[in-house]
Amino acid sequence: MLLEISSENEKVAVEIVSDAGRRKIRLGGTEILCDWIRLADGHYSLILDGTVLDAIVSVDTDACTVTSRAGTFSFRIRDPRRAAAGKKIEEGASGLQRVCAEMPGKIIRVTVHEGDTVVQDESLLVLEAMKMQNDIRAPKSGVVREIAATPGMAINTGDFLLSIES
Repeated sequence: MLLEISSENEKVAVEIVSDAGRRKIRLGGTEILCDWIRLADGHYSLILDGTVLDAIVSVDTDACTVTSRAGTFSFRIRDPRRAAAGKKIEEGASGLQRVCAEMPGKIIRVTVHEGDTVVQDESLLVLEAMKMQNDIRAPKSGVVREIAATPGMAINTGDFLLSIES
């Protein structure tokens, strides 16, 4: 998951990655091993590169406040996937569109074949990520031209899955 987090005048690209059951955060070129759990009282317990931290996190849409022993910090969070999901697809847009993975995971099943005609929002395949099954849907109507995804295949963020042409 790729996020853009800003505080005051500074913007940082943050990528949350799960790899072999371990979570990592990438800040620019730096990787930090991390894990977290939400406690019953709404507090969070985090382990960042072996250091245990306790924090209270309050999230409201795209604003986030983190309070810990180090102080209170306010951030703005921008999720490019959410921003893209809110944009309307142009009616009548033609051409080839590549569908790529938005998150790492494993292909569970492919529900279309090359040459199939699909309509916008029709299911194309099912991707398992972080123990959840995600239905990947057609971004537009058209004909499936190429399928690279196969059941059981492990994929990473940005990997090509299939293409649709209208």
